[in-house]
Amino acid sequence: MNSNKYCLNCGSSTFVSDRSLGGKMVCLKCGSSLFGRKTFSQITNKKIMFFVIAILIVFLIII
Repeated sequence: MNSNKYCLNCGSSTFVSDRSLGGKMVCLKCGSSLFGRKTFSQITNKKIMFFVIAILIVFLIII
């Protein structure tokens, strides 16, 4: 099962529902309850911005 969540503390994508915390999702590896979501658009936007900056730097060096 692909998960789009990841732990902000250790980077793991394995979570378990902790019954002692009322079903709150916690990381299986470190026990943290802080997690973020992986989105395709954020990753793509970062790659595009890096590519544009690299092209601008090369263009400035040539001129």
